[in-house]
Amino acid sequence: MFPDFSRLRVLVVGDLMVDRYLYGSVDRISPEAPVPVVRHQRQEDRPGGAANVALNLSALGVEAAVAGAVGADEAAGVLRGLLRDQGVDTRLLEEDSARLTTLKTRVISHSQQLLRVDRETTDDLAATTAERFLSRIDSYLGANPCDLILLQDYNKGVLSAPVIEGVLAMARRRGIRTAVDPKDKNFWAYRGVDLFKPNLREIQQQCDFAVHPRLAELDRAAERLFDRLGCSSVMVTLSEHGIYTHDGQASVIHPTDARRIADVSGAGDTVISVAACAVAAGMPLADAARLANLAGAQVIALPGVVSVDLTALQATWQARS
Repeated sequence: MFPDFSRLRVLVVGDLMVDRYLYGSVDRISPEAPVPVVRHQRQEDRPGGAANVALNLSALGVEAAVAGAVGADEAAGVLRGLLRDQGVDTRLLEEDSARLTTLKTRVISHSQQLLRVDRETTDDLAATTAERFLSRIDSYLGANPCDLILLQDYNKGVLSAPVIEGVLAMARRRGIRTAVDPKDKNFWAYRGVDLFKPNLREIQQQCDFAVHPRLAELDRAAERLFDRLGCSSVMVTLSEHGIYTHDGQASVIHPTDARRIADVSGAGDTVISVAACAVAAGMPLADAARLANLAGAQVIALPGVVSVDLTALQATWQARS
């Protein structure tokens, strides 16, 4: 049965970004250097990183809030506006004038990306900022009960070890389900989470044995995760090989449903959004992975970072069930 996402309230904690796309045409090479001259035509801004996860949640009908750090800059204002336009609660955006809001600017011509420029701060939050950030999250959770806290890590400094420990302690104290999409820096800091969802490359980096998209090797890696993290369940995205799941009892590799690939950007955000919320809504992990596979296939068929289409996802699920 397709889950009812509309009854969920979810807090996303992690690294926020703005994905900026500059579109233009190219008809000559610069006389100054052997590079194309792009005649700018339009600009498009989209929420990225943890902000894209929040946008996917909102698209599913979830009541979503996002917590993260932004600078006192133009990109922060853009991000707030984009999120608010989609009904995402932004009151937990921690403004820090010592930081830059992560802004990824891509120059695109004739559907080809020519260049990407990143403007960001990747240092961990300062101790005083982290304490203030955690205090605000604690107050928010006291007034706004949540069904799920989703930690979305991109190694940009928000999810430092103290912040991870603090957020997970709040979740345990309040009985809130947790899910994490980790990165390598603090990979082993997410102890006690309900759903741990790395990708295959991240698993390979952390294990001292070979891990290929084969069940026996993934099972061995999952056992390492269960032992060291004490997590309840494991999900590993395997790119073109699909999604691996282990609920502590049984493991499965769910083949991908992708038929067309235009852009894989943001696919992982969609997968964790759909899978974690489906489990929080009562769906078994294996079914949640199947649903997330369908959602991932949907978004990679479109260019750029896009959110899941709930109506299309529901129709595809019903057609396949």
